[in-house]
Amino acid sequence: MIEDTLADAAERHRGYLTGLAYRLLGSVADAEDVVQDALLRYRQALADGVRPDSERAYLTTITTRLALNQLQSARVRREQYVGPWLPEPLVEEQHDPSDDLARTETASTAFLVLLERLTPEQRAGFVLHEVFGFPYQEIGSMIGKSAAACRQLCQRARAQLDAEWPRFPASRAQGDELARAFVAASRDGDVPRLVRLLLPDVEFVGDGGASGRGFPRVISGAEDVARLVIGVAARLAAADWGFDLVHVGGQPALRLGGPDGTLYGIWSLIIDGDRIRAVNGVVNPEKLGHLGQVVDAGSLSDRTTWQSGPG
Repeated sequence: MIEDTLADAAERHRGYLTGLAYRLLGSVADAEDVVQDALLRYRQALADGVRPDSERAYLTTITTRLALNQLQSARVRREQYVGPWLPEPLVEEQHDPSDDLARTETASTAFLVLLERLTPEQRAGFVLHEVFGFPYQEIGSMIGKSAAACRQLCQRARAQLDAEWPRFPASRAQGDELARAFVAASRDGDVPRLVRLLLPDVEFVGDGGASGRGFPRVISGAEDVARLVIGVAARLAAADWGFDLVHVGGQPALRLGGPDGTLYGIWSLIIDGDRIRAVNGVVNPEKLGHLGQVVDAGSLSDRTTWQSGPG
């Protein structure tokens, strides 16, 4: 009986709980581990005679508390991380098409990067209220705060995110058109044309972790970013690889890899108006395994291009 109840709960709620944990942690693997732990704890609760009024709310509470604990330890690990840290990309084209949450901007790299700037409690309160629609009273019981305190947490988080979110979001069609123009200029090696697609203060963030595949610092400025991107495009072409347009949280992204499905990295584009504000490139193999076979950096003709920025 308990196993049947647990199996039914896992089937009905696993996707939703994973979406919640992913937004709290920015890691697919960590989110899956937290949800599995939450289900195991629910099994124990059932064995102890617990029968919650709302199974979904009960599992949400367990998942949120586990994710908060994980987030605290994750922040310590990120202080020791080699180079810039970015969340793991969740590519729409390789995700369950029935999961609408995977196609919303709250699953985009841009949004998750901003969430990283919040305190763990702000992040949990904001995600639970703004993304999943929980009232402040319920959020308070989940994170051990009063409803008034949760309201204040969410208001502060909203103010901070609004101040940093792109002022002029592009439609999906506009974003795809700009991404294709970005790829074309990169392949052609046309620096002036690529610069015109970028905001003057554009940033390129390359997350390779300890693999040596990323960049040790953020590259800033349209000219430097354009030359970096064109250098990468040339190395891709030399290895018979290229860019494919995909989407992360409804936003355009580029899949770097080969025609056989092998993967080198995912570049998420942050668009503001009709130009690109940032390129967030994840090439750390540990963050890409959920997307398929990750190729080794040594197969590139010149690995140094991927490790250092211009000049």
